[in-house]
Amino acid sequence: MSNPNQAERHTRSSAHSRLTAVLCILMAAAITVSLVGCKAKVDAERATEAATTAAETQAPTEPPFDVLNFETPKIPDDGTTEGGYSSVDTGVYLYNGSALELCGASDSAAKDYADAISEFKKSVPDYTVYNIVVPTHTEFALPQRVIDGGVYSASQSQNIKTVYSSYTEDVKPINIYNAMCDHISEYLYFNTDHHWTGLGAYYAYTAFCEQTNQEALKLSDCEEHTIEGFEGSFYSAGNLTADTVHYWTFPYETHAMITPNMGDEPYETSVYMEGIDAGPNCYLTFIGGDSANFIAYNDTKTDNKKILVVKESYGNAFIPYLTNNYKEVHVVDSRYFTGSLKSYMQDNGINEILFINNTMSSNNPFMVDGIRGIF
Repeated sequence: MSNPNQAERHTRSSAHSRLTAVLCILMAAAITVSLVGCKAKVDAERATEAATTAAETQAPTEPPFDVLNFETPKIPDDGTTEGGYSSVDTGVYLYNGSALELCGASDSAAKDYADAISEFKKSVPDYTVYNIVVPTHTEFALPQRVIDGGVYSASQSQNIKTVYSSYTEDVKPINIYNAMCDHISEYLYFNTDHHWTGLGAYYAYTAFCEQTNQEALKLSDCEEHTIEGFEGSFYSAGNLTADTVHYWTFPYETHAMITPNMGDEPYETSVYMEGIDAGPNCYLTFIGGDSANFIAYNDTKTDNKKILVVKESYGNAFIPYLTNNYKEVHVVDSRYFTGSLKSYMQDNGINEILFINNTMSSNNPFMVDGIRGIF
């Protein structure tokens, strides 16, 4: 027969053992939770430290491009060179071997041009509308000293800025002014003519690509050609520096269709009219000059990207480069085209349009009315 005291001691011992086991389990759980918490804290601290280090070593983010931020051109000036007015061409000033067309422009004319582009955008809300106003040679060749001396030419940077800040619709302005400033020492404009060179137009094209998130054609991938002895529109204005036309053919195949006048049958041609002799016609090298309708095709592109360009003659040197980015580049000259831009875009499956005019044209009410007339 068992001893009651011994049984009681056994019961107490068993309870004590169970209690001890429970306490051990609880202590182990507490230690585990503590270790997990410590590890999480260490991991969080390490992640924060890594993120901070990455942020410190990462290159600074480029600020968004400000289309209304215009650079001040650093025009070379020896402080002594003087010029004079042409006795042949009214409004042309001869300076340092160049014939410079003095710019007449006003805020009211700039706003009217902006209104016109806005009107078109309002009529095609689903289309992308770009606008480029091209500064002319005078802006980058006539020093402030000469202007202060009484040779008036309106500030084209201020005028273009007025255009770009006066839209009432979602028009996308393209600032090519700064690109021209960056290359001011290069051959951007002709000396005997009122147009820009193929190189000047190229730098404008690169600005267009940059501001529309497209990859620009590299001239190093192209073949350069020259035509010596260009006698431009101001050739007889005085003793001027001789001009050479430079143009670049592409590392891909192109062809073009041209309709010289409305109602004419289109015929096949080339993006550059090659084989032109020295003399007054060299600027015709670029898309054959002015026509009612011109279409340049990139024969190797596999996409179907298209754009319509509305231009006067300044656009001619610019247009060929667009074949790098578009399968079809449709071109109309607002002085010769008599159709409807909106209908043309709908008929040809185009949803991007670029207006490109020089400052003198965009401030000319007859030119602006002509643009309005083809909406």
